[in-house]
Amino acid sequence: MLPRTFAGEKDDNGAEKPLKLYIEAYGERATDQPAPEGFAGTLLLEEALYAAPDGQTRGCDSPRQDYIVAARGNEPFWAVEVTEAALLWRQPDEPKEISIAAPQTQDTEGAVSYIAANNDHKIELSVEAQACRDDMSGEYFAYAAKATLDGKRFMGCARVGE
Repeated sequence: MLPRTFAGEKDDNGAEKPLKLYIEAYGERATDQPAPEGFAGTLLLEEALYAAPDGQTRGCDSPRQDYIVAARGNEPFWAVEVTEAALLWRQPDEPKEISIAAPQTQDTEGAVSYIAANNDHKIELSVEAQACRDDMSGEYFAYAAKATLDGKRFMGCARVGE
């Protein structure tokens, strides 16, 4: 699936380039499979969680993420992080940042929803196990996101944290 998703990536001169990706994935190490020299086993990939062309992400140099889930979208730009303690909404327009403590979580078949509200704002985030590609950055996400801030709907992609 990833070669199809990133087919047609071009270098700075417009020529097709070999596919080189930073990938976050889930899988298991199989010790009963032949392994490349110097490795203790073979990774049996079960799910690609996030992928971006090399150079478009800090990859392994990024600090450890402490969120449960992070979602973002474009046009308009928005981002939300869910942690154990709070749901944090960010956007370039007012209100630029909203933090609401103790989001409620609801699991349904194939999706997880987070709801947080205070006297001024209500934020809902639904994360569904569905492939999503950021149309501006080209990043691949294993999850699609739908958010609502005070009744206004937003669409985007999401990734899981630690």
